[in-house]
Amino acid sequence: MGKIRQLDEALSNMIAAGEVVENMASVIKELMENAIDAEADAIDIDLKASGLKMIRVTDNGTGMDKSDLHMAFKRHATSKIRTHHDLHHIGSLGFRGEALPSIASVSVLEIDSSTGEAPGKKLILRNGRIEKEEPGRALRGTAVTVKNLFYNTPARLKHLKSEQKELSLIVDYVNKIALSHPHIKFKLLNDGRTILNTQGDDNPLKVLHQIYSLDVIKSMLYFEGKNQYFSIRGYVSKPETTRSSRQHMMIFTNRRIIRNPRLNKAVKDAFDTYLPLHNYPILFLDITVDPLLIDVNIHPQKLEVKFSEQSALESLIRNTLRARLKEEDLVPKIHHTPKQESAHAPNEQTTFDFKDAPSFEKKISEKVKPYGDETPRASKSAVPKETQAPETSRFPYLEFIGQFMGTYLLFQNEEGLYLMDQHAAAERIRYEAYREAMAKDRVSQKLLLAPIELNLSSDEVIAFDTYQDTLVAFGLELEKKDATTLLLKKIPVWFMKNEEAAYAERMIRFIKDESDLSVRVMIDQLAKDLSCKHSIRANKYITREEAEKLKTDLKTCDNPFTCPHGRPTLISFSVSEIETMFKRINA
Repeated sequence: MGKIRQLDEALSNMIAAGEVVENMASVIKELMENAIDAEADAIDIDLKASGLKMIRVTDNGTGMDKSDLHMAFKRHATSKIRTHHDLHHIGSLGFRGEALPSIASVSVLEIDSSTGEAPGKKLILRNGRIEKEEPGRALRGTAVTVKNLFYNTPARLKHLKSEQKELSLIVDYVNKIALSHPHIKFKLLNDGRTILNTQGDDNPLKVLHQIYSLDVIKSMLYFEGKNQYFSIRGYVSKPETTRSSRQHMMIFTNRRIIRNPRLNKAVKDAFDTYLPLHNYPILFLDITVDPLLIDVNIHPQKLEVKFSEQSALESLIRNTLRARLKEEDLVPKIHHTPKQESAHAPNEQTTFDFKDAPSFEKKISEKVKPYGDETPRASKSAVPKETQAPETSRFPYLEFIGQFMGTYLLFQNEEGLYLMDQHAAAERIRYEAYREAMAKDRVSQKLLLAPIELNLSSDEVIAFDTYQDTLVAFGLELEKKDATTLLLKKIPVWFMKNEEAAYAERMIRFIKDESDLSVRVMIDQLAKDLSCKHSIRANKYITREEAEKLKTDLKTCDNPFTCPHGRPTLISFSVSEIETMFKRINA
């Protein structure tokens, strides 16, 4: 007798559950995707003990008749695809036909469904097998109740995280699915406590307000852009509002939640020097693309997709976000809230008008029409039109009034008080100047009247032949003198006087240590390094003329609002904030 045997259906479902069902959040994901594909416009999620004891997902979708209800628990049984052609034109969230049988195989599951045209049916399953069938609801829609998840797989049950951690994973997913489908009403309860309750009025900004504080919402910028293949739109926070992880960068493709490190990097690249290292913006990015250009069938949980024109998408994201940031005054506004003030007191910081926020009414089946370029379309701030300031230069008019602690320059205008970090401002100016000078095809050089001796380590001199051509490309010409000395003969014209040796040694060491970097990245990193080491320091008093020159030079920068490392160059206090702190006006 042969050794190879076909597994029975119950065991196959339990194996599939290992890929599809990781925890309570994955169960909710699969059930909610089914509800959305059933055209529901209201979905309720009710939990007990963060889903450990019970998960119930109820929707008002199309529902199922008796035959479909039984068929839904067969492996790879689905209404979403019929042919090979359908697999390349997937417009639904679910399509594999593994979710329900996999969940049922590791739980006690009850499903009650009706099309609304006849009395429904209710099935009770244990270990994936139907134990009981009885009359069900008359109301159109489906209710699925999952109890005692993983009761028959103790190893998997043991490795679940704490109740609070599991709840946070659930909330994170429900928040994201609500953002990607703002036209659907979502309600999430845990042990009777409401955690999320959206209105379903197709306004993602309102959903964001259910997730984040009002200060974050006021910081959000709306953006949109198109190219030949993709259409993108969404909201992104200003550089002053960041998080320490990528978790708050939420990306969707045709309303499907996805994970894509390359798209995360494109967003991070767009912010470039606007953000400190290891800080990330809050992002809601909605991508619309022809289903022919993506493959959603590469991950068991459908969290990853493969784009046919990924580079074009990355470029579109970078260009759109960069253009959006360049439209805005990004000076951080400092807000003061007295301790005795109620967190819900009706003032300008706790009210917001959502009526002018862009609507996301476009359907996922709508294909992107071809556009010839990647120029972003006009975009608006999340703030309603009536509250926006008139169109002016991004950089404010500033009048110098003094210096504080030899570090911060004080400026004023009719809107309030501004503090400029003189070191951060000087860093930004030098960084952009160095970057531009080094990026030129042919760096202008000057010949030194007498060579300058550079005393280096023996390994740096030995490796000189390896990186000599790169040094020449950056405008440095040197030759060996002995085992520990190089002679500097030509330098770039932008080298500061009396700093030739220091600049050259820093560039030599950087290029030697970072030789595996691309030229573009090397230029950027080298410009940051040089600008930091040779800018105005803190605790250095400067004259009015020097302060005015610093302000004028900063104003001409491509990004005058942060230093190359993402720290702000300028912050502001409004007149009303100052008067409130001095009790001249009521908060």
